[in-house]
Amino acid sequence: MTTPQSQLQPQLNVQGRERPGRILIVDDDLAAVEPLALRLRWQGYEVLATASGEEGIALARGSHPDVILLDLCLPDFNGLEVARILTADNQTSDIPIVFLSGLGDDETLVRECRAAGGTYYLRKPYDCNVLLLVLSQAVAEHRLWHDMSAPEEDFT
Repeated sequence: MTTPQSQLQPQLNVQGRERPGRILIVDDDLAAVEPLALRLRWQGYEVLATASGEEGIALARGSHPDVILLDLCLPDFNGLEVARILTADNQTSDIPIVFLSGLGDDETLVRECRAAGGTYYLRKPYDCNVLLLVLSQAVAEHRLWHDMSAPEEDFT
């Protein structure tokens, strides 16, 4: 699946400011993904979604989202495996990963998510306002990382 070049350029909202960001959702629970994607679009985010870990990895490489929302239980991969693959890949290692899971939030699981490259962990069902706050923070961190790692201009 290829993304049109126009979707890869920063898009401006009506006031001329950059949109909140591009979010990739990797979750096989369509009943949860569809309303979440709709809510995120209402907030101005560009949303890509897939139910497959393999396709999630391909979309992350191809569209380089600002944040990845990743479920732990996927039909083809464990979410931890997907996170490890993305974190080890130079193309995707800078993308913040927000784990969303209904498995609970015991210390061991949260540590495993962090060790796999996760930046945040939210337990399902989550408060949508908390998720929006986490996404805003993750997008800001991602953009700051890119701003800091961009080559400095030579003004001489």
